Amino acid sequence: MSEASIRKSLIDVALGVAEADLILTNARLFYTLSREIILSDIAILGDRVAAVSLAGQNAWRTKATKDLEGRYVTPGFMDPHVHVESSMLTVREYSKATVSQGVTFIGADPHEIGNVLGVPGMRLMFDEAKFVPLKMQLRVPARIPAMPEWLETSGARVDIEATGKLMDWPEALCLAGDINPQLLIRKDDEQMTKIEMGIVRGMTISGQSPYLTGQDLNAYVAAGPEDSHVAKSVDEIIENQRMGLRTVFALRPHRLHRPELRQLAGVIRERSLDTRYLQFCTDDVYAHELIDEGHINTRIRIAIEEGIDPMTAYQMATINVAEGLRINRMYGSITPGKYADLVVLDDFEKVDIFATMIDGEWAYLDGEHAPSKGNFTYPDWSKQTMRVAGAITADMLAVKVSSNASAARVRALAVTSPKSEEEFTLPVVDGVVMPDPEAGASSIAVIDRHKASGRIGKGFVSKLFLQRGAIASTVSHDAHNLMVIGANHEDMAIAANHVVANNGGYALVLDGEVIYELPLPIAGLLSEGSLEEVAAWTREMVEILSERLGAPRMQKVLLRMNGLSLPNIPNYGFTDFGMMSTNDLVTLEPVIAEGSPAELGGCMHDH
Repeated sequence: MSEASIRKSLIDVALGVAEADLILTNARLFYTLSREIILSDIAILGDRVAAVSLAGQNAWRTKATKDLEGRYVTPGFMDPHVHVESSMLTVREYSKATVSQGVTFIGADPHEIGNVLGVPGMRLMFDEAKFVPLKMQLRVPARIPAMPEWLETSGARVDIEATGKLMDWPEALCLAGDINPQLLIRKDDEQMTKIEMGIVRGMTISGQSPYLTGQDLNAYVAAGPEDSHVAKSVDEIIENQRMGLRTVFALRPHRLHRPELRQLAGVIRERSLDTRYLQFCTDDVYAHELIDEGHINTRIRIAIEEGIDPMTAYQMATINVAEGLRINRMYGSITPGKYADLVVLDDFEKVDIFATMIDGEWAYLDGEHAPSKGNFTYPDWSKQTMRVAGAITADMLAVKVSSNASAARVRALAVTSPKSEEEFTLPVVDGVVMPDPEAGASSIAVIDRHKASGRIGKGFVSKLFLQRGAIASTVSHDAHNLMVIGANHEDMAIAANHVVANNGGYALVLDGEVIYELPLPIAGLLSEGSLEEVAAWTREMVEILSERLGAPRMQKVLLRMNGLSLPNIPNYGFTDFGMMSTNDLVTLEPVIAEGSPAELGGCMHDH
């Protein structure tokens, strides 16, 4: 049916000439555009809202009625910026986790699987999305690979031509912006061309502007980005908004969380800060966090608890998102002609969800999910992504110096916010620079798992270190090479080889024994397990990391570990070429000097 025919049918329902499929009565409807909550009725035809009216004040006809008994109704929650792969769930299981929490729409940037399997891998996820109620639209990845080939090895390349084809997918939503901002400030031709392609198509241009201010921020915004999801302070939000950037909140420690929201609430009250440019997102959320902590619903609730006006908080999850993505013609409000995507709540301020409707059908109602639309099977080629150059040995993972040295002064990537450099004086045994768990320095290696080149970036990491054993993973943003961190090279090699044997995932090793594994066969990123299974596995792995391997207890420990390698966020990353400066786009040698402890400062480590 054409759009014109659909709208003619909606007119007939609104006038009472034709029957609605369903009328929702006695709904305390939140009108996102007028900021009112009014007892109302809602007429639905097919996948659209046909009409709304004050309760009982209409002459509509209908095939069915549902009395909501005074429950609250809001537009469906929208997540404008998410990487589904970070949950390690298939799209089916991700939908299951989120629809029950009021989420009806996500803008998904699949650059994780794209860096491994390219466009065909991304297509798999969107083909699977056809079988779930959750609406998943494509944030076209802005840069695959994230770095030039002399700084990082990726499994695929999405060039300008391929990016244009992605922009023409029916699911295409916007140009994503998870790239190093220095590329734009330096007027990178490829990136500027992609931005132009998005603008010509009327797309929103997303971005990220970590720690940019003043002259650099002006230059960045002039390049075309319209939002940023990495603000860490209220001052940054205000400056971004002053320059024309929308702020998309991931709401997590080390970015913006409760203290910043509390401060923001005060600024909104005292300075009448325009809230239309504020949105929520989740970005990267693990399966156990989806169950234990929630999704967009939790971010609305936290905002309300910290003093944000409840109506404003709901706008940040609905109409603000729709306007920011230029899709408010069909999303963001419960008004005639829009998609019938809505949430029914028992409690407005606690965000207590009773039901979720998507395209006029109940996707979740009173504790029950709608039946599946069918099954999707990932092909074998998506599960064969470990291309390494043979067995990995402890010797291959070691940083080496001359055999007559007894100590080495090294630089380590410190897991701080932003990531920083820390220096250590470490012992040398037979020419091998040893990690020093007592000093807080672990060894790290990133192994090319895409091209079988045998390339291994080696060095050291601090702040997020292991007292014992090792952990290896193919989840290492953005290229998702095989990363291994450990207190000794022997356990590191065992962990790395075990992950290779499992075709991707995680392995934890202690004293030569694999003590935990989490296979992720699909691209080395996704599990074939259920939401509940994967949540239990990741929850247990986090506990083992601290209890048995001695990792420091910190919030989002897996995300911070997986982000060690990320070359897009200041100030450092770690790739298969080694430690690199994200600002200067150069690699850094791990060893600064070698000799004896006395020659290097007289102590074996610094704090």
